[in-house]
Amino acid sequence: MTDVSLPSSGPSSGADAFWTPAQSSPQLWRSLLGLFLIHVTFFAATFGIILAGGALLGFNPQSVLDAGTPTKAMVFFATFIGYHIGLWVVVRFLHKRPYRSLFGPTRKVRWRHFAYGVIAALTIALATALIETSGHLPGTSITPPDIFQHMGFAHWITLLPFALGLIFLQIMAEELVFRGYLLQQLRARFQSFWIWGLLPSLIFGLLHFDPTTYGINAYFYVLHTTVVGVILSLITLRTGNIGAAAGLHMANNSTLLVLGNEGSLDGLSLFLSAPDLTSPYVGASILMQTTASALAFALWWRLAPRTPKTPQAIANAVGED
Repeated sequence: MTDVSLPSSGPSSGADAFWTPAQSSPQLWRSLLGLFLIHVTFFAATFGIILAGGALLGFNPQSVLDAGTPTKAMVFFATFIGYHIGLWVVVRFLHKRPYRSLFGPTRKVRWRHFAYGVIAALTIALATALIETSGHLPGTSITPPDIFQHMGFAHWITLLPFALGLIFLQIMAEELVFRGYLLQQLRARFQSFWIWGLLPSLIFGLLHFDPTTYGINAYFYVLHTTVVGVILSLITLRTGNIGAAAGLHMANNSTLLVLGNEGSLDGLSLFLSAPDLTSPYVGASILMQTTASALAFALWWRLAPRTPKTPQAIANAVGED
């Protein structure tokens, strides 16, 4: 089989590999049990937080899921604390290692990498937004949807620090589950990219499958989130730390605070648009964002400094373990 080993750089291999903390307990049964317990804890916490939020703040708990007001949106994002609790319990008691080991072997988030990720994601978002709003979106002649102000600026800026904090809580939860726990556990057990790289990313993508909302575009959305998941996994292994992936995720999700889609997690958005989420325009937009992300990653992968003397590659061969 053709060797398609991925080049490594610095902390992504050897004794400082990102998956090193998981090497003491990489058994598949532990990983599956851990993933199950993490999600049980998450759903239990979500149920409790939504019920408590509804009771204390005086709204129907079921309405939290649409996150249509600032209060409901904040309660929605707060539910992701359940992932952090589940991760802490699982890595501490099932794997006998500290929660901070999910950040990487240094047990610290590399905030410089985080900042680079934020800058890169915002650059991509700005470039694609300019193309979309200019009416030159490839593959479609549909006029871009109108944009209208949803919230007063003074009110929005007051809520912004709390909103950013809660989005950080949410993105770190997802990153530590998929690019922290699951990636570390699978990469410590398997060398095959299809297992540690594609499988978790595909699961991550399928969790976003919503044909009721997106119609045929739901398949494009799954493709997008799967591709982005693979990219974030490779970046995490290459850098040896969760920081860059978390920064990319943070910037991507924070854009909804400026411009959101009406009826979809729009409670904290300053401006809204009302596109038909089943339309060819939205499908073309999703595919353009996927392409832009892949091209930016390919450029980074080629230009980022690497250490050729490091003997162990990220993966020995696709399809082998």
